[in-house]
Amino acid sequence: MDFNPAFSKIHTILKAASSKCRVLDEKFPSKFFERDPNKVFDSYRKFLRTRVDSEGNLKNEDKVPVTTVAQRLENGEYEIGKQNGFYRLYHDIRLVCTILVHFYSQGTRNYLIVDKFYKFATELLLRECYRLGVSFLNEQSDSSGTKTSFQHMVSNDFIKISVGYSMPYAENYHINTADMDLFSSIISKSQLDYRVTDLPNSSFTVNRLIPQDPEEEAPMLGFLAANTSSIPDPTLPPTEMMTKFLHPNWYALPTTVWLEYGDFQSWAPCFNESGTVLDASRRGTIWLEKVGYMKLLDSKKSKESQEQKINEESKISGGEKSEDESKDADANTKTEGEASTIPFESKEEADSLREPVAQDEPTQDGPESIPNEIKLENLFEWSPGRSVGENEIDAFRSGTQQQAINETLLELNELKKARLKWQRIKKPSSRECMLYHKVQRLMREAILAGNIKKIPQLHCKSFPVLQTNYTGNIPVIRSVQTRKKKYRR
Repeated sequence: MDFNPAFSKIHTILKAASSKCRVLDEKFPSKFFERDPNKVFDSYRKFLRTRVDSEGNLKNEDKVPVTTVAQRLENGEYEIGKQNGFYRLYHDIRLVCTILVHFYSQGTRNYLIVDKFYKFATELLLRECYRLGVSFLNEQSDSSGTKTSFQHMVSNDFIKISVGYSMPYAENYHINTADMDLFSSIISKSQLDYRVTDLPNSSFTVNRLIPQDPEEEAPMLGFLAANTSSIPDPTLPPTEMMTKFLHPNWYALPTTVWLEYGDFQSWAPCFNESGTVLDASRRGTIWLEKVGYMKLLDSKKSKESQEQKINEESKISGGEKSEDESKDADANTKTEGEASTIPFESKEEADSLREPVAQDEPTQDGPESIPNEIKLENLFEWSPGRSVGENEIDAFRSGTQQQAINETLLELNELKKARLKWQRIKKPSSRECMLYHKVQRLMREAILAGNIKKIPQLHCKSFPVLQTNYTGNIPVIRSVQTRKKKYRR
């Protein structure tokens, strides 16, 4: 049976999967090889230690031959029939992914894409080895049943890959505050990342999460003691332990309350509506269909009626002005005709009457000063982020806006560290708020001046949630048996 086309299919799949992370095109030393998959990282460090100077650069870069996974796949160096073909492909992919994972910061988009590609490629190779092993078993049933060296090689590669591939423990951040313990969501850390987990603050610690087995059901505490059917003696201690106890984890209680932080509740949602039937988006859609469209229609009609009324008033005022101008013109022509009939002695008097009367001159030398009017709307909408300092204008004039942004961010970071040093959460000072608005203005102007069309935005989708703590037990409704009194006649 010919298994050589299998690597051509694997090459096609891996090439399409690595279109975003470019793992197949990353260069690595061609002479490096480690037989133990768990020692790839340590062996690679020893391999580079003798070839790298104190600054981290290769001493003789020309003498170190490099290659890529795509180049080896095209040259047929992993083809089935050669020694350890599957493991060599897994070894090179793991080496390149380890290099890229240590190059990117933890939790970034490229970091997660490389880790996802490593898991996908490893599971693909395991599935292909398993498929070949099943086909070998089918062939053995038809033939004598003896294994060949090629079959031993495939089985050994499957064992090596499966031993080296494992899922790490899930971790999260934990901080102990004065009120309660707070836990973050799961940290997305790769199995290939051997660095220490970056902490947001020195007060945080890292916890390992142990998964629960939902198939195993824990017995109730009432089964630990013997359940007696007869009524025990009240003077003796009870032999039955917590029969009516109900733990909150046994029921799907809703935990939709998010952290509010008092004055700091604007940065996180207040409720988690992922498990509800009607969420906020659906309610907004219903309101828009039932009420919003009608309000929009009414506002549009009112706007059109106001514009029509304004147009009619402007037409009426324009007609009145034209009538007044025609009346003034008739009066002027009439006075000129009367003046022509006046005798010569009184014509000078008529000319004097015909001259316009001089207006009263203002008492002051210049025009009257208009007082500055303050609009309450502008005063209400004013925010501290709109005030611009002289140093910001000078920074953009001299071209040192980048230095000003760096200095402002460093000072803001120091103030934030000093504020978060204590366990009690405090409000930011006025100096910190002023620096925050200042760096926002500087960065906004720098981005707009650079004509940047699209900036990648990495939003944090994880928020710390408040775990519901129950200090006691949930009361159970007990059935009260009512007895009828017997009356004797």
